[in-house]
Amino acid sequence: MNNDIEIDALIKEINYNDLLALLTVEKGSTAKVMITLISLHEPDEIMYKREHVQELLSTLDTDYYGRYEFNDLQKMILEDRRLRMNYWTGKITHKPIEKFKNPNLLNVNEKVDRKDIKNPYFTLSRILPISLHMERTKVISTDKTYDKLHFDFKARYLQSEQD
Repeated sequence: MNNDIEIDALIKEINYNDLLALLTVEKGSTAKVMITLISLHEPDEIMYKREHVQELLSTLDTDYYGRYEFNDLQKMILEDRRLRMNYWTGKITHKPIEKFKNPNLLNVNEKVDRKDIKNPYFTLSRILPISLHMERTKVISTDKTYDKLHFDFKARYLQSEQD
C-alpha cells in the first residue's frame, strides 16, 4: 500500500517536470504560474488500456520466446510518451497537435530510416497518442450496400427506365 503511494507520487512528479518543461518552451516564464493554476489530472485520452499497449508494441520484433529487446521497448515507450505529453500540453495551451515539432525530424537526412527502431532518429509517423489514433482509424461499420449502390448502376438505370 505504501509502495503504491510512493509510485503515484513519483509518477506525478515526473509528469509535473515534463509538463513544466513543455509549457516553458510554449509559454516561457509564465509556465510556472500556469502549472500551479491548472489541474494536473491526466486526460483520459492518454490513459492506456491493455489493447492500446498491445497495439503500441505490435510492430516490435520479439525473439523465439516472445521476448522484446529492452532498448526497443524503451524507445517505443518514450517516443509514445512524447506524443502523449505533446497532446496534454496541447490541451492546456489550446495549441493544435500538428504544430508541435518532432525533435527526431530536425535532421533532414533523407537516407535515415526513421521507422527503424534501431535507428537513433526513430520516430513514430503518427502525431496522436495510440488511444486516439486507434479510435480514428478503426472501422465503425461496414457498408453492406456499397457494392450494389456503386456497381449495379446499370440495373438501377434499366429498372428506372422500365417504370
